[in-house]
Amino acid sequence: MLIFKKQNVLYLLLSLMVVGLNGYSQEKNTVDPYHRASNGFGHLIDSNDNCSVWWAEGAYKVMRDAPVPEQVGDTIKIWSAQNEYESFLVVVKPNQRLENFRLTVSSLTKEDGSKVEAEQVSIRKVDYVKVTKPTDDYSFPGWWPDPLPLVDGPVTLFGAENQPFWVTIKTPDGTPSGTYHGTLTLSAEGWNTSIPVQLNVWDFALPEVTSMRSGFGLNMNTVNEYHQLTDPEDSKKVFDLYMQEFKKYKVAPYNPFEFSPIKETVSGIFWQGGFFDSKEKYAGKYAYKVEDQSRSEDSYAESKFIGVSDSPFQLSWWAKTQDKEQQFCVKVACYNAEKELLVYENRMEEFTGDDTWKTYSLNLGKLSHETRFVKVFLYPAFHSYTGEYMGTCWFDEVKLEDGNEKNHLFAGNFEVDLEKINIDLDFTDFDQAGERYLDEFGFNGFRLALKGMGSGTYYDRTPGVFEGFEQGTVEYEKLMQRYLVQIQQHLEEKGWLGKEYIYWFDEPDAKDYPFVRQGNEMIKKYAPKLTTFLTEHVAGQDLSDVTDISCTIWHKLDHEKARKLNERGLEYWTYLCCWPKSPWISEFIDHDAVNLRMWVWASWKFQFKGILIWSTNFWNSRSASPKDYLQNPWDEPMSFVTGYGWPQGKQTIWGNGDGRFFYPPNKQPNVKSEAWIEGPVPSLRLEILRDGLEDYDYLVLLKKAIEQASGKRKKLAKEAEQLLELPVGIISDEKTYSKNPKDLLEYRRKLARYIELLQVN
Repeated sequence: MLIFKKQNVLYLLLSLMVVGLNGYSQEKNTVDPYHRASNGFGHLIDSNDNCSVWWAEGAYKVMRDAPVPEQVGDTIKIWSAQNEYESFLVVVKPNQRLENFRLTVSSLTKEDGSKVEAEQVSIRKVDYVKVTKPTDDYSFPGWWPDPLPLVDGPVTLFGAENQPFWVTIKTPDGTPSGTYHGTLTLSAEGWNTSIPVQLNVWDFALPEVTSMRSGFGLNMNTVNEYHQLTDPEDSKKVFDLYMQEFKKYKVAPYNPFEFSPIKETVSGIFWQGGFFDSKEKYAGKYAYKVEDQSRSEDSYAESKFIGVSDSPFQLSWWAKTQDKEQQFCVKVACYNAEKELLVYENRMEEFTGDDTWKTYSLNLGKLSHETRFVKVFLYPAFHSYTGEYMGTCWFDEVKLEDGNEKNHLFAGNFEVDLEKINIDLDFTDFDQAGERYLDEFGFNGFRLALKGMGSGTYYDRTPGVFEGFEQGTVEYEKLMQRYLVQIQQHLEEKGWLGKEYIYWFDEPDAKDYPFVRQGNEMIKKYAPKLTTFLTEHVAGQDLSDVTDISCTIWHKLDHEKARKLNERGLEYWTYLCCWPKSPWISEFIDHDAVNLRMWVWASWKFQFKGILIWSTNFWNSRSASPKDYLQNPWDEPMSFVTGYGWPQGKQTIWGNGDGRFFYPPNKQPNVKSEAWIEGPVPSLRLEILRDGLEDYDYLVLLKKAIEQASGKRKKLAKEAEQLLELPVGIISDEKTYSKNPKDLLEYRRKLARYIELLQVN
């Protein structure tokens, strides 16, 4: 009893010291990863001259200075369904430096000889990132756990601070139910110990395809930078390794077709890069409008290959520029019989335009004997290496005449016959990727990119263009119709229809809704079975007649809208990003461990059907970082604002870990090295999110079991039905919920017990 009191006093003093060091008082509403209100967490296994060893369920963030628990638990006990990942934490706190520390887990066996092999166990070291800029007032600076690199050899542990290890056991589908026993062995120079591990397998399996739909972003340009990939084949290999991690964590990437898009071949159109303009023209029905609105790269239009001989040629055309005396350029590039560029055979000049139509010419002279083809390039502004010049120019009546005044450029008048335009779609690569990632990996959604669709956010927007015909024109509509019909038909034939979501506009402002409606109406007009999607949070707007999935940021939920969508068989998703902050559920490193798991539980309570995270590898902000410098997420956990008109060098915080659920394996991204042909390092938050997704499947399985109950089980089903209504002790609204993982773990065991009892044998 005296020891117990002494431990309590020491724990209280340590807690007060921690609070004091962080500069926060007990009265302030501050994140509490130590769980002081419930007297801490975890189970003490051993405490000796070398170290203290304790364990906890894989649901906590163990801080480096978290106190060793006083509750004794000499056996690690976890519960799992079949086809489920279940984790626990083993924490070692050395009294002095421990060299060559190793941790291994044996196979787990049942009395009848059934076995969960050791290969189903993964061991990850819990690494820490130093938070110097707290996400908000709810957080505090310090070392926070998040990266989880695999342990692939001995490690060194340092004295007087916790070193947790995250151990995950995958219970394969078909594993017989019952209790399995194994051993966790810890060893270092001059010391070792063994800890019993008890895995309790329930008599049901989680589905292969997760019930909660999801969409998580991945930027392969960023992956290439941090993995130092220059070979496209290496990029493809690494991409597949990332897809394997998405599968393992039961979330669906935005675009599993990154390297396998639908290939379009459009015949009947000779030019690309500009717009067919029926309003501003010199002659006929169309002129060709070419725009350059970028100060960092040049925009231009180009023709297809034109067959020529080695006789003299002259190019002539009519042009009009947006501004008087605006410079523009025209180039003729030469190619050999194999259509390879003859690098130093260009003919090019700059010209001074006018805001009225004028005629121009470029004398090509006699072409080299190697030249068999040429292409015409039209630049609306002065063409430079850095691309800083901008402008708009219209071209018409372009002719390429030889010495006999024979015109070799028959499409230079930009007249187009819509009936002769053919859109041929090649799904070969797309189908191979779909069979791997949708059928084999079980991704339950993907972001379908459509050729010709516009894009935008509340900040700016771009109208759609299909092969030079702008959104709002009859030609655009007809071409989109031919294209969309083929897309819908093919997805339906492959059995993938409904997994797609067309997410082409992000977070519209009120002014943008007519534009979004126009786009979605067109999709629904020509391909009514395709799934339209919109992230939105503007009150009073409703596009549900043409939008199948409405996705709202967590702190601006519209529960009435969600209810109506559910009644109509539509879907309401939610997303987390740089908002919300506390007290709402959030995604941040320096917030409560339970948050991402609770996000999915809350989605069940409010009947939301999907979750979305804009990025999993936002490792660098080009606005915040110096030019040609990559932020190191292992050193700086803060995600800074990028884009949206932010000047380069302005460092405005979004939040620690926003858009960052993976870490690059390369811990020194600014040091030149060999290519990193490896997958990413997952985060602790991603592990906890997966637990939430699996918990959601428990609720789905229980609901199905209740609906199928008959006979004597009906009474039991009535009892179990109460569990589907999550109590206020778990969550009452989107910002009022239990921060204690223990509450969810106990409730999960209740769900499992009733699933087993209601099963039909």
